[in-house]
Amino acid sequence: MLIFALLLPWIAGSLWLLWLESFSPRLTGFNIPRILGYGFFLGNFFCASLLFLAHFLFGQLSFAAVSAMLLFLSCVGFLLAWQRTGYGKVSIRFSLPAMEDSGRKLALLIAVHLLFAGYDALNRPLLPWDAWTTWTYRAKICFQNQDLSSFVDAAAWLGTTAADTYTIPAHDYPLTVSLIQLWPSLATGTWDDRLAAVPGLFAGFALVLALYGQARSLKHSALLALAGGYLLISIPLLDAHLALPGYADIWLSGFAGLGFVSLLQWSQSKDRVQLFTGLLFLLLGFFIKREGSLWLMTGLLFALIQGLPLKLLAALILAMILAVFSGFSLVDLPGLGRLGYLDGDFYLPGVGTIRLQPQDASLAVLNNLFTNSSWNLLFYYVSTMLLLQFLPVSRQVRRALLSFVLLLSMVIATIFFLSEKGIWLKDSTAFGRLLLQVLPALVFALLIQWRAVFPRSQTSGNDGP
Repeated sequence: MLIFALLLPWIAGSLWLLWLESFSPRLTGFNIPRILGYGFFLGNFFCASLLFLAHFLFGQLSFAAVSAMLLFLSCVGFLLAWQRTGYGKVSIRFSLPAMEDSGRKLALLIAVHLLFAGYDALNRPLLPWDAWTTWTYRAKICFQNQDLSSFVDAAAWLGTTAADTYTIPAHDYPLTVSLIQLWPSLATGTWDDRLAAVPGLFAGFALVLALYGQARSLKHSALLALAGGYLLISIPLLDAHLALPGYADIWLSGFAGLGFVSLLQWSQSKDRVQLFTGLLFLLLGFFIKREGSLWLMTGLLFALIQGLPLKLLAALILAMILAVFSGFSLVDLPGLGRLGYLDGDFYLPGVGTIRLQPQDASLAVLNNLFTNSSWNLLFYYVSTMLLLQFLPVSRQVRRALLSFVLLLSMVIATIFFLSEKGIWLKDSTAFGRLLLQVLPALVFALLIQWRAVFPRSQTSGNDGP
């Protein structure tokens, strides 16, 4: 039953990704690694949403009802994909790419990282602070009560006598990750912290699959695509979040991080399906963690920068500057909240109010990026990528990579250089977790740069796995 519960959301999400990708221009069959990687995260979002819907409809958490809904979604997704082929054969081409000895070694190293992370996750007590105070704690309470218990702030909890009302500091965080962790225990009928960790382990594998598939879609060789997957899975901070499960950042990496990967891919291929997929995943990230809204806005800005002609983009920036100097520096976004700056405060939807308090954080940021062991050599590679922009690479590549790094730098500067949140740099936790959420996109940007500098590394006209 556990295997069924883990695979069913994955199948449902993958079939809908199969239908979505049927709109994408391609020379051969579907890109299965990409579909499976993205489909895992989409399917788990389906599962969490249906758990919420089933509770609303039936007043309880029902494994049978949600399973039936997921089966229905799977059938609909398959029929839609089948209809796209004219009710003929769905062209799914999957074969292991021919790999040299180096490729097989890389694949083995990726498997070793995942296996060791899985061993740690399933054989250690639940350790991460946010897991047993927020994400997994809520999942356990909901399982024991067999309903979606209310979580309120401390003042409201002290003022109520309801037995099914609880309080935690992060009571207003989205429920999605807790519902994903709840699902395996709901399938087995018993609570176990190790079961709550299993979806997160699969998330690490799905990230590698998705990144590998996207690299292959840009005509990278199998070896280079595997190298990107290995670079991703070997990042110590990512390994730590797999081996010590329970945080939501690995899930936001799947939605926001892979969302940016799709936008970067669209910036090169101009495949509108990738644009839609990227914006969809960034939007779903809003329901994972509050920082998701910040990445959604960043993704929209990135899409504007890539999609608008340079003259129109310059005119838009000028209009925004004039609006700020005219006093229009704060807007209310329906359903999201305030965005802008007013009287010393930054307003960011989902993040809240950030008081302007400039911090001397330059050395702390450099230490986190270049000497902290959380990242290995990643940001040395990123720095090299930026230096390589002075080479005669295509304008399309330069515009995409520079704008992505610039927008990411603006987010970091706003949060850690211009506000009191710069004190978080002392213990590296919040800073590292913020970057972890877009880690797949940073690795994919390196692969795009490699393809631009060494064009002979691309394969010939093959969009398969």
